[in-house]
Amino acid sequence: MANVKPSTIFHRGTAWHTYQNLERDFIDVTRYVALEEKNGGTYSERITQLLLLIGSTVDSIFFEMRTSSSLDAKQGVGELRQASAPKVAQYRDVYEPIYQLSTVRVLAHHGLTDYGPIKPFGPFSSNQSPSWWSAYNDVKHQFYQNWRKGTLDNLVNALGALFTLNILHKEAQYYLLRKNVIHAFWGAEDGWYDLSPDNVWGVLQQSFVGVPDDIPWGAFATSEVFTHHFRRDKSVTSEPSEIR
Repeated sequence: MANVKPSTIFHRGTAWHTYQNLERDFIDVTRYVALEEKNGGTYSERITQLLLLIGSTVDSIFFEMRTSSSLDAKQGVGELRQASAPKVAQYRDVYEPIYQLSTVRVLAHHGLTDYGPIKPFGPFSSNQSPSWWSAYNDVKHQFYQNWRKGTLDNLVNALGALFTLNILHKEAQYYLLRKNVIHAFWGAEDGWYDLSPDNVWGVLQQSFVGVPDDIPWGAFATSEVFTHHFRRDKSVTSEPSEIR
């Protein structure tokens, strides 16, 4: 496994297509269980089945991300590429320092309801696995004993994690810019201005976290359910020609 081939699923949009299908299934669930935090403990067989699908997709996306050439110089990536079946702890140890996943905050909302902000990878900061991931694994190995762990809270966090990986991975971002999933706007005294995908991509590719700290505009990603405002990366400053 030493010479892994670069994945094509991101820049061709395959990974995002899978995400959208799962998000549509999630939206269908919210027709019967409102997407509100007070319903977070609600469980059902359908929610559990969808948690299985989303959890396995997160695992697959983690696996595909490691082949990115943008990660060649990052610590631990070589060992991760050597592993035939990496565990979530291995992904955490490699990806957390790169993407700072534990600090990613997304807003969950749909239609009349608003679940509020979530941090799908928050426990990574203390070297722990998220509760939704543990629930997914428990259900995967013993479905009938653990199906009540298929709660709305675990489901929305699992889907939020999948959204997060798609929008932060470098190979996916240019495709998502062209599909208007990722947007950038520059506010001025006489209004707001859209920035072209090429201009935005030239800046986004400088940081695995978000945008360089000195950029005078902001970027965000949206889907039917989630919104994420890209973070300011204080360790990166842009070239003067890009601040415009």
